[in-house]
Order: sequence, then C-alpha cells, then structure tokens
Amino acid sequence: MSDEHDTLMRVTVVGSGPAAPQPDTPASGILVETASTTVLFDCGSGVVSRLRTIADPGRLDGVVVGHLHADHFVDLAPLRYLYPWPGTASGRPAIWLPPGGRDRLTALAAVMSERSSFFEDAFDLHEYEDDRPFRIGALSIRPRPLQHYVPARAMRVEDGAATLVYGGDTGPTDRLVAFASGADLLIAEATLASATEDEPRRGHSTGLEAIAMARAAGVSRVLLTHYPSPHRDELLALADVTVDLRVEVARPGLRLDVRRQPEGAPEASPDAVASDAASTAATRTRSRSAAGSSPRRPRAVRQ
Repeated sequence: MSDEHDTLMRVTVVGSGPAAPQPDTPASGILVETASTTVLFDCGSGVVSRLRTIADPGRLDGVVVGHLHADHFVDLAPLRYLYPWPGTASGRPAIWLPPGGRDRLTALAAVMSERSSFFEDAFDLHEYEDDRPFRIGALSIRPRPLQHYVPARAMRVEDGAATLVYGGDTGPTDRLVAFASGADLLIAEATLASATEDEPRRGHSTGLEAIAMARAAGVSRVLLTHYPSPHRDELLALADVTVDLRVEVARPGLRLDVRRQPEGAPEASPDAVASDAASTAATRTRSRSAAGSSPRRPRAVRQ
C-alpha cells in the first residue's frame, strides 16, 4: 500500500464468481491487506492467476479457507507450485483450513500425483476451531459456522482499527446478522437471482437477502460477491436504489478501504432480517411481474 493508506485495512476483489466458471472472473478470492500483513480469503478456481495481476502471491502471509467446496480452495494447488521455488519472498505462508482440511489437502496431492507431504512441505498448515480467534500478522480472525450445504464458516477480521466480516457461502440466517453486528464492512454472497432456485434448506442468498442481513446487522457498507456475471447489472441496479446503506458489487480488481464506522451508527435487531427479506423479496416479485419476467428454474448443481 502507499503511505497514505498505511493506517487502513484494504480489500481487493480477486474473484467474485460462484462454482460455475465465469468468462470474466475467477471464483471466490478476497485479498485483505494492512501495512504489514497480506492475507487471501478463499482461493477458488482461477484465483491465483488473477492474483498475479494484482499482487505478488509470493508475499502472502496466509490464506484462510472458509469451506472445502472446490470454488473456495482448489487453487491452493497452483499456489503451491509457486513455493518454495526461487523468487518467493515470504517463506512459508500460513494456510488456515476448516476441521479436516489437512487430510483433504493430502488427498488432493494424491489426485495430483504428488507426494503426500506436497502441501505441508511449502505451507504452514493449520485447522481452525469455531469461535476461537487466530492471528496472521496484524489480523485477528475468528471463524463462525453459518448455513450452507456443507460445514462453512464466516470470518470476522480485525486489525485494531477496523473490522470486516467475510460471510462466505450461506443462506439467509440470523447467525450472520449477529456475527456482523458492528462491523465496518460486510462481504456477503449474492449467488441467487431468486430464492426459488435454492434447495429447501437454504445454502445461498439473493442480493436482496444479503442487503437485508446487512441492514439488520447495522453495518453501513456491504460488498456483494459470489454471483454469476450475467447478474451483475441486476445487482448494480439494486445497489443504486438502496439508500440506507452503501452497497458495492464485487468484480476483479475492485479495491475498498475499510474504515471504522462513526460512534452511534444505528444497529437493527437481528429479528429484523426475516421481515426485511420478505419485504424486499415481495418488492422484487412485483417488479418482475410488472416486467413480464418468468420464474427461473432451480439449478441442478449448487455449491
């Protein structure tokens, strides 16, 4: 970072796509930097190649993986091929994985026809525990389980001056509302165009549901990510008409500085998320009906 940003936490979007490959973005990858620390949150397919256009992967202090769907961790394989060859500057980055993640990487090494210690030889591998903070450099990181098809965690990230919450993959839930309370930025998924695309036990959210959770958490800024690129214009239009909080739509290369909210920023009750989601969903249904839109079919594959 430049000197003027040395006191800030900065977020850079590396990838904003879901599991299905997109033409203009990798899958999940968010870079968080302070003056002294650089951490990648999730390392999905295509992330490492795009990261090389944004920052030096050899200077990563760590990578944090929220869950073990391929679109959130599979690019640890190409990242490994950058280590420990000449030209890398940060030695062995810390890789923090969900419980059971070390065995998954050993299995991935076998699939790749590599030795069982392939990842361990280059990375400091750790498995985090729910609600137990760990540190990477200047960042304190606390995982919290949310609501997905497999065990998945959000991350609350603090540097002593500002706080962001990286929501990961989740259906609408008061657990994210409570976890994000008081944060300066919520990074929330907006995978679905409509809740009807999801399974009965929700594992993803719409843009409207993400905004409702941000509103209920009392945050002033939300970054929508993990969405199919053809939905970008719709999310940008949604951001334009949301007046009570700042809504950003992720795309590769987007940079945001995270600043502490002013004292006395309003916070809503977590119970408000359900009514907010229902209200905004109803508004959207009326809009689509007026435009003559037909309901979308559920997708066959969801991650």
